[in-house]
Amino acid sequence: MPNIQLLKRKRPNATGNKRWYQYVYADKRWKRLRKCKFANNPICEECAKKNPMVVRVTKEIHHIIPIEMASKNEDMIAKLAFDYDNTISLCVECHKAAHIKINTNTL
Repeated sequence: MPNIQLLKRKRPNATGNKRWYQYVYADKRWKRLRKCKFANNPICEECAKKNPMVVRVTKEIHHIIPIEMASKNEDMIAKLAFDYDNTISLCVECHKAAHIKINTNTL
């Protein structure tokens, strides 16, 4: 009879497979950090910086230094992923713009 271990979690694969970051976002530490960031910064920090008169509600939490930058070092992944100071509260539009900026800088 085969041994099926349904509850055993696989370790993140840091060899270039992008699925490893899903473990970060499923982690309780990320969920607590995200909740805390939403509570402390309910307004988009980028919009507030550009024009304090226009405020948008925070919808997403973004890593300033992307966790993909540390894809081969598990300690660095944890340091970047769960560091409050490495996050910024953004609206949907600013979050999209941040990712476009990251993608254009890496090409």
